[in-house]
Amino acid sequence: MNFFCSTTGDREFAYIHEHNWNEQMWNIAGRVDFQSLMEEGCYLLKGVASDVIHRLSFGAKVFARKGTVLIEEGSENSAIFVVGHGALKVTHRGEKVSTIGPGQVVGLYTMLKGTNASATVTVSSDLAYVLELRHSHFQSCLEDEPSVKQRMQVILEQREAQNKAAEMVHKTTIREV
Repeated sequence: MNFFCSTTGDREFAYIHEHNWNEQMWNIAGRVDFQSLMEEGCYLLKGVASDVIHRLSFGAKVFARKGTVLIEEGSENSAIFVVGHGALKVTHRGEKVSTIGPGQVVGLYTMLKGTNASATVTVSSDLAYVLELRHSHFQSCLEDEPSVKQRMQVILEQREAQNKAAEMVHKTTIREV
C-alpha cells in the first residue's frame, strides 16, 4: 500500500508522530540515537562539531510504514531525511537507483540544485524511523562547514550518475517494448 502525497506538507500526514507510536515504535526509538548516528555513522557529517550535530538532531523524529512516499520525483521537497531504522528505496523514472539505510541521508539533491526532486524515495522496509530536517535548518546549522559542502558535492555527483544510469535503463526498456 502506497501512502502517496504530492507536497511536503501533504506527506507529513502519512508520518506516524510520537503521540501515535505503538510499543514496537517506542522500542525502536529508544534504541536509535540520531545524534550519535550522525556523529559516528554518517559520511556527510564526518568531523562536524558535536554542538552542530546536537542542533541538527532537533528535527522531527517520525515513523513511516512500507510504501510511504517521502519524496516524489518531480515534486517540491523541503526536507532532508536521516535514516535511523529501516530502509528507503530510491527510484528514478521507475528504475531503482539505490537503497538508503541507517546513518544515510536523502533529500540533498533538491536543496543543492534548487529544483524539484529528481527521484522518488519510498519506505521499503516494514517500518522506517527517520529524522526529518528542513533544508533551512540544515543549511543554517552547517553554513560554516566547508568539508560538509565538499561531501555534499560528491554525493550530488553520485546521485546524478545514478539518475543518468537509470534513464539509460529506462530508455532501453521503452525501446524493447
